[in-house]
Amino acid sequence: MYLKNHTYQKIYENLGFDESFGIKGFDKLKNSISLLHNGYLLGSCKEAGIFIKNHKDKKIENIFDFVISIYNKRIKTHHILFLFIHIFETALRSKMAIVLSNNYSSDKNSNDDWFKNPNNPWLVNKTQRVINMQRSNLDLNSTTSYEVLDLFTFGDLENVIKNHWADFKPIFADTKKYKNQDLPCYGTKEHFLNTLSRIRKARNDIFHNRPSRIKPKSIIANIEILLLRLDFNLKDAFYGIENSKYNLNLKYSYD
Repeated sequence: MYLKNHTYQKIYENLGFDESFGIKGFDKLKNSISLLHNGYLLGSCKEAGIFIKNHKDKKIENIFDFVISIYNKRIKTHHILFLFIHIFETALRSKMAIVLSNNYSSDKNSNDDWFKNPNNPWLVNKTQRVINMQRSNLDLNSTTSYEVLDLFTFGDLENVIKNHWADFKPIFADTKKYKNQDLPCYGTKEHFLNTLSRIRKARNDIFHNRPSRIKPKSIIANIEILLLRLDFNLKDAFYGIENSKYNLNLKYSYD
């Protein structure tokens, strides 16, 4: 009872008014406390309160309907970010698997064993720490780079790139065009890692069902650039998916 009443009080505070204001829908709004995401609900109430305060000429008939319209937009953005980040993370893991296998395996033409090649002590030790941390029973004698990197957290991937920047610099920092369109360069290791860190923070929020404090437009813009630098065509990724459902506003031409 306390939690629900406390949350309802926060809704009042974020809206800037209560039932005495004379708007319908407060009962449904109170019931939604036990059904909707608390962070997005309170954020939507705050946005609604600001709008009503700044647009006194706009009549709101039902506060629940108004708040839920804002809430649904936020949830839709959450879904878009989840999809974009998932696509990017998958592409990054696969590209890293190829780069590491080609550059650090004992024989790139016949072996995929960078994760146990004694000539790469940092990578071998990193892999073993990850396996121990995950308590995995992965057999390094019969596995692939893909399966090894599946055990790595996003932060682990950052760490690998940081320590092997020379191998990834051509992908992310060199001049590149996509269908005669110049792509921005992440010219320094620090620039790229800062961008990747922001994506990781947003990823952890989104994947754990939390609102991200990082602006969605910034995340999507950077992921679009990074995917193109990975030679990934987003148009192909959305084949069979209703693009109109996500209202995608991509910057680059894919035709």
